[in-house]
Amino acid sequence: MSVDCCAEPVAGLVADARVLRHAWTALGPLRCGGWPAPYSLEPGRRAQTLAVLDEVLAGLYLAVDADGRLRWLGKAHRGGGVGARLRDHFRHPERARVYAGVFVVEADPFSPPQAIKAAEGRAADLIGLRGRMGPRTWPVVTQEQWLALVTSRPASRIVRPRPAGDDTGDRSTAPA
Repeated sequence: MSVDCCAEPVAGLVADARVLRHAWTALGPLRCGGWPAPYSLEPGRRAQTLAVLDEVLAGLYLAVDADGRLRWLGKAHRGGGVGARLRDHFRHPERARVYAGVFVVEADPFSPPQAIKAAEGRAADLIGLRGRMGPRTWPVVTQEQWLALVTSRPASRIVRPRPAGDDTGDRSTAPA
């Protein structure tokens, strides 16, 4: 298969506040940081942007064209992060030509991979992308599956509650 194998990505909706809000909320408690950050993918700034996005190991990204129309909704989970995923896209000349910017919703890099995948599918459904952007597909997930995946996080440290009447705040000396 050659790098010229794929047609230009079909243009979707304009990536406005509604679209960004759905991508942002799809990650739920896995989200890190604030509102989706925009980055330029114009040829003169592309290398600098990709270097910055190499530090974003997990999350959702929305690639847009020069008119701000959504061209791709994708996910990254470690393995080089968002920067590496975009470099994969740029191996296709039509994508390298069309992608002018990207919005990134960063996720906790220690999130379960299935939860990031579920968030991508949830975002596609909330935005209303299925069937609108050519043959592009996203993971199918019910609201219940999505909720179970994005809220199931291993506890980093489980401690016993303080005994009644202990107002010292020091849990390390609490009786076992």
